[in-house]
Amino acid sequence: MQYKFEQLFEWSSGKPIVPSSGPIPIYGSNGIIGYTNEKKYHNKIVLGRVGAYCGSVAYCPNDFNATDNTLITSCDESKICYHYAYYLLKKYQLNDYAGGAAQPLITQGLLKHLKCEIPTLDIQKKVVSILSAYDSLIENNNKRIKILEQMAENLYKEWFVRFRFPGHETTSFENGIPKGWKLKHVSEIGDIIGGGTPSTDNEEYWNGNIPWLSPADLTDYQGVYIDKGANNITELGLAKSSAKMMPKDTVLLSSRAPIGYVALAKNDICTNQGFKSIVCNQSIMKPSCLYLYFKLNKSYLQSFASGATFPELSGSMVKKLKVLVPDISLLEKFDTFAKKLFEKTDVLLTQNQNLIKQRDLLLPRLMSGKLAV
Repeated sequence: MQYKFEQLFEWSSGKPIVPSSGPIPIYGSNGIIGYTNEKKYHNKIVLGRVGAYCGSVAYCPNDFNATDNTLITSCDESKICYHYAYYLLKKYQLNDYAGGAAQPLITQGLLKHLKCEIPTLDIQKKVVSILSAYDSLIENNNKRIKILEQMAENLYKEWFVRFRFPGHETTSFENGIPKGWKLKHVSEIGDIIGGGTPSTDNEEYWNGNIPWLSPADLTDYQGVYIDKGANNITELGLAKSSAKMMPKDTVLLSSRAPIGYVALAKNDICTNQGFKSIVCNQSIMKPSCLYLYFKLNKSYLQSFASGATFPELSGSMVKKLKVLVPDISLLEKFDTFAKKLFEKTDVLLTQNQNLIKQRDLLLPRLMSGKLAV
């Protein structure tokens, strides 16, 4: 049966809230941004209302709170169940309907006149049972990824922050660090490489087969290794810009908008000028160790950014950053452990990418009735 959105949904705006501590998640325009003790909503759908993530959709079946960058969506449960509504709204890609001159904006006025066909509640529940099986697997993998990340971080802290590494019992210390370890500038442990952007006006430079990353490609990335971004360039585009090919295991550090996000290159890759990437001299420093150092010190890195209008972590500042460099034999042991964890994370992330593709292929076919439940 066909309905207008206003016959199925009611909307209200979230309110300004500052994250503090507590068990209640706070949703912003692109998912959870923090936690609080104050619960305001229960079992609702959250839409990104404004900005880059305008039109994003999240389903929150439990207690939560939400910022003023969101629209809280309530369903008429006599016509549509919440979980089905979540998939329906994802299918609509609501950012395509956004207005606003300065930045994308979704309003109730824009939404209420949209139309959709929905089946009976019984069929809705069957569709949900199929699609939610994919989401459950994805969520399970996300939890495992988080555990593996935490294991790698804890191992780094144990060995290189608390100094409880293998053999620490018989190690002597000088100036507060194990004897033989050195504080070195980043410029002493590898080459620092900037990126570049081919002209956006020349189609010959784009849609090639060379992965090209911008910092935005890292903000939602859950893994360690990355080998593709939202865009690819051609060999001509690479030749006509200051972008350079980075080899496998390059530490990709975003130096602007946003600052301090980090990943390792899984394969050869190139970046825009929003990165300062480090190719480690692996006889001095292992990329796995430098990756975790950057990841655990994001706020420290951000504190060195300069520029009022467009803050940036400059290349000269990255060169001067000091990193504790342990004995190479200990680094090799750590690298062996860390890489095993990273590789497991990468396998799970690849599984999730495949599950998301399968789910998103099924979603419109199930909801249109082209594929029978």
